[in-house]
Amino acid sequence: MLIFDRVKKSFNGKVIIEDILFQLKSNRVMVILGPSGVGKTTILRLSAGGILPDEGKIKSDATKLAYVFQEPRLLPWRTALSNIIFVLKGDKNIPFKERDKIGREMLELLGLKGYENYYPSQLSGGMRQRVALGRAFVVKPDLLLMDEPFTGLDLELKHFLQKMLIDLLIWHPTTMIFVTHDPQDAVRLADDVLILSGRPGKIAVQFSLDLPREKRDSEYLHKYTMKLTEYLIGESLWNQQNTYSKF
Repeated sequence: MLIFDRVKKSFNGKVIIEDILFQLKSNRVMVILGPSGVGKTTILRLSAGGILPDEGKIKSDATKLAYVFQEPRLLPWRTALSNIIFVLKGDKNIPFKERDKIGREMLELLGLKGYENYYPSQLSGGMRQRVALGRAFVVKPDLLLMDEPFTGLDLELKHFLQKMLIDLLIWHPTTMIFVTHDPQDAVRLADDVLILSGRPGKIAVQFSLDLPREKRDSEYLHKYTMKLTEYLIGESLWNQQNTYSKF
């Protein structure tokens, strides 16, 4: 689905990432962790095709792409319903009445039935982010890129949105890259985890989680969040030259 083959990228003569090598299979979720400035968002932009690598190759068979940012980036002059169906306007095979029906069904799936005609300024932060998730999923993307969408939210709301994202992935399975600083995001959401470190950013650790998301109970989440946190704060992580296939 998505392959990075020894990818290197620089900006203004400064190398941001180098020797990035991974393969993300169809309908799997990869969570990318690492400190600020290590190149996580650069990998997202390369995956979207918005920028090209300086060295190496990127192969992707994605034809329909969606992007979710830390800020919802809703159009303030459009209602919640209009923000969702706006992205369907380019599909001439979907008439207006059908777009309206799809949008309303999505809002109901998001728990926002009754808020169809509310503008972003009338919605809470969590509601706005739900609309942003709905806007991304309504196009049924085959590659979904998420750039720290839950940063800055309180813990209860964050867990609520994580659960909603898992439900949406059941509703429409898709290949996803999720960038975050939070190891718990990885343990809750990921099939595959990739940790970047260094300047320029390189892959320090790469592994897969063996238990399906819906079966990860609180004990599992605590155990592997602590274990992943140890990787992140340990000095050995930043100096590690090899990658790991699993925990």
